[in-house]
Amino acid sequence: MNLFPSIATICSVLCCALALPLFGQSDTKGQKAPELKYALRVDFKENVYASYVMDEKTTVNRMYRDSIGKQYQRKVQYHFTQSPESPKSDGLPLITNIDSMKYAFMDGPTQLLYDSQNPKAATVNTEFPDAISNMALLNHQFVLVYSPQTEVVKVRGVDQPGDIDWLRDYIIKEGKDALDTAQRFTWLNALKDEQAAWIGDVSKELISGKMVISPDSVWKRSIRLRLDGIDFIDTVEVRVSAYSKGEYVLEAVSKALTPVTLDDARFFGVPAPVPIQSGSGQGVITMEMNSSGWVKKVTLKYNAKVTSQYKREQFTQDIATETTWTLLGRYKWN
Repeated sequence: MNLFPSIATICSVLCCALALPLFGQSDTKGQKAPELKYALRVDFKENVYASYVMDEKTTVNRMYRDSIGKQYQRKVQYHFTQSPESPKSDGLPLITNIDSMKYAFMDGPTQLLYDSQNPKAATVNTEFPDAISNMALLNHQFVLVYSPQTEVVKVRGVDQPGDIDWLRDYIIKEGKDALDTAQRFTWLNALKDEQAAWIGDVSKELISGKMVISPDSVWKRSIRLRLDGIDFIDTVEVRVSAYSKGEYVLEAVSKALTPVTLDDARFFGVPAPVPIQSGSGQGVITMEMNSSGWVKKVTLKYNAKVTSQYKREQFTQDIATETTWTLLGRYKWN
């Protein structure tokens, strides 16, 4: 009879011992090991450029009181670059430029296309209101100014001809004679801070500065979204849904999306801007980032409903939007 344990038995005992959890366990002196904490932050490094692609797909179903419906779909893709400057008195500036875009609008059998890399092949008139709403910022630089809580507190130009401020001034001054009221509204609405932040604010304000949290923490953040050209607000509940080797996945749940009713909105096929009467919505935002503070991918899925009226025609609009922001690369400049 063999009184000595086999090598396999010894290995099995050792493996079981090494597999015991370490965090929160008492050591030989009766002291507990430090609790596991997550360190979250969005980091903008000077002289480091980030390149992103944003893909947006929106499907709209509009219904009038007489049960006549209208459906359309839009796909937009933006390639944009961002570079931070040194913090200023009003916050941290992030210079953003939309370098190229692709646009497709489908209304029944009609399909309108635009590609900034191949403008001669376009099938859409650049005066088409929906196209203006989505391409007005193309190659017009803007700056997202961030607070220490990683919130966009201001959008401004870069003090150069052709930037967002220059274009805004041009539309206001020169557009008085060249554009009618509806056209001026379309342009200025497409150049609002909300549109610039919708495209360029990749982190979506989900993280408040530098956060050190427990793995089971849930926190609330106010967010702003622009769906089908309509501005919405909500307070989302955010948590870390997964973590592995310095890679985080955050999930933000939106249950009470509300449209901003202070400003009018422009609806496709409606001749003039009209006020939003009411609305609601819900959705989920998923954000992948690393411990260095780089946002690698954001996926947003939302459904919203708004009610409005043009003259005596009241209508309800169902909006389904799925949008992703993907980091393509980072480049250091000396």
